[in-house]
Amino acid sequence: MHDSVALCVVPDSSTRCPLGGAEAAVIVVVIMVAAALTTGGMPPKEALSLLGGAGLLSVTVTRLATGAASRVLRHLARAQSASLNR
Repeated sequence: MHDSVALCVVPDSSTRCPLGGAEAAVIVVVIMVAAALTTGGMPPKEALSLLGGAGLLSVTVTRLATGAASRVLRHLARAQSASLNR
């Protein structure tokens, strides 16, 4: 685990982990869509379900965009190339 990630998880740590631009934009858009849906007549329970689904989707997309998937693919490619007969 990276040290910066570990510092964010430790509850008594004095360092703060600010949101990046992508995370903040996703949060704002999800809140705006949920507010528009509830004012448009959607029941609050359905809006909360949509908000939860959108949150999970945004976490997945953000993690993919930050390179977590590329690191996994890079490790898989290295393992595959190491197993090839040369």
